Amino acid sequence: MNIQVDIVTGFLGSGKTTLINSMLQKDTCAGETTVVIQNEWGEKEIDDEILKNPDIHLEKRTRQNSLDALFFAEILQQYCPSRVIIELNGMQKTQDLLKVFTDKNIPGNLKIKTIITVIDAATFDNFMANIGAILTEQISICDVIIVNNAENPENRLSKKTLQSINPAARITWNDSTGHASSDDRARKKRPPARIPRPDKFFFLILIALAASCLAAALIRAISLDSQNLNVSRLIAVNTVFLSILIEAFPFILFGVLISSALQVLVSSETVIKLFPRKKVSGFLVAVCAGLFFPVCDCAVIPVAARLIKKGVPLPTAITFMLAAPIVNPLVILSTYYAFPGQPGIVLYRVGLGAVIALTAGVAMLALPENRSFLLDGFTDCSCDCCSCHEETVKTGVWGKLEEIFSHAGAEFFDVGRYLITGALLSSIFQTMVPKDIIVNTGGGFAVSLLLMMLFAFILSVCSTSDAFIARTFLNQFPLGAVMGFMILGPMVDMKNLLMLLGRFKKRFVFVLVLIIFGLSYALLFSVTSLFS
Repeated sequence: MNIQVDIVTGFLGSGKTTLINSMLQKDTCAGETTVVIQNEWGEKEIDDEILKNPDIHLEKRTRQNSLDALFFAEILQQYCPSRVIIELNGMQKTQDLLKVFTDKNIPGNLKIKTIITVIDAATFDNFMANIGAILTEQISICDVIIVNNAENPENRLSKKTLQSINPAARITWNDSTGHASSDDRARKKRPPARIPRPDKFFFLILIALAASCLAAALIRAISLDSQNLNVSRLIAVNTVFLSILIEAFPFILFGVLISSALQVLVSSETVIKLFPRKKVSGFLVAVCAGLFFPVCDCAVIPVAARLIKKGVPLPTAITFMLAAPIVNPLVILSTYYAFPGQPGIVLYRVGLGAVIALTAGVAMLALPENRSFLLDGFTDCSCDCCSCHEETVKTGVWGKLEEIFSHAGAEFFDVGRYLITGALLSSIFQTMVPKDIIVNTGGGFAVSLLLMMLFAFILSVCSTSDAFIARTFLNQFPLGAVMGFMILGPMVDMKNLLMLLGRFKKRFVFVLVLIIFGLSYALLFSVTSLFS
């Protein structure tokens, strides 16, 4: 049986104990044992009336007596609780406690459900000015922010300030009596102003590149001797371009609908529970999880960052992030449809992709376990849809359907623009570039593989449709090089690189991308050379 763990953090006097008293009064069920662990003592104590309940137990620990794996094992053995509430010392980093839950000696059924940060609006500016790093860390890593004493007009703390640190957290504003505030700060549903994203700038570069290639195709189609326009090449470009779109769009549509339904209906806590803490079993689950949670490469990075934030080991989360877009059932189906009658290509892609993902994950074991590679205050949203920025959560069947289609619509247009650009570039390349040019460049397969991997990185096509574009390159490149396009692209491309930089530290991203490129090139070159 899993044991729910709630972490309440905040500085002395912010109202942590008051909140825990309220949680114990409202949420405690008869017959379910709850253990409250106080790592800090303030003016307020757990109510004596609450402690008279035989199912509620209080454990007090000083900062010197750390909350380690051995302590939690003793708590479970002594009380056999259904729930654990931890009141964390405000000067202790939440991340340090989360690392305890990744310890191999921690009981595997302890599962973190919610991290709550309690803030006193009256003292927020003072704490931010003096120990802002600690306060920022508390806010950035939590799921819920509770702001007390929010009714005073002199308190300048705003929702915008908190969202700039943690856009994904739910925010509750309480007045001095403990009642939730209903002012515009707490109830505003309008999404915040959109900040231009780097990937949109990159998309404009792709458009410019496509326009340049199209212009070159037009120039090539003109016969300078006769001054007549040879439209046969343009018709060929149009035919190839439309065939790619017609075949790929259904898979993108189904892909974004399934991905959006999983994002809305399946909580991150549910996904986290699937990952064992043991390394061997954790890697096996990470490789196979994409079969049951078919998210494409466009949506898997926020999921992986969330897993790491919730305590899933970094190597396991990275393995899942790299493998899921390739073992995705829709990706497998689209690859088979793009290469009919050639199931070996599907096995080749899935098998090598899983091996590369697993090897990259194992390589992450060399990184120090006590370091955090996540940026503070990254957003868990993977798209720009309005529902990602709304503070209220839609309920009921129609509310969930509205959220699903909102996510799906935003993701469809976001992914579709890269497909259109990639299809246009590949159709121009296939039609206008003679095969002899590639052959005469020298270097043979080594250069061809490198070129296809670079194409995959630049075009940034979604994994549910990249097989249709890859197929068009078979006229110019050998199959082994084309496999480099289909294996590297889902793991890392320009669009995903920008998403990684928005959630992970730059040095870690550089190391990860270098590992993925190196492993993909070495394995594809070796396997292709061996079988050829």
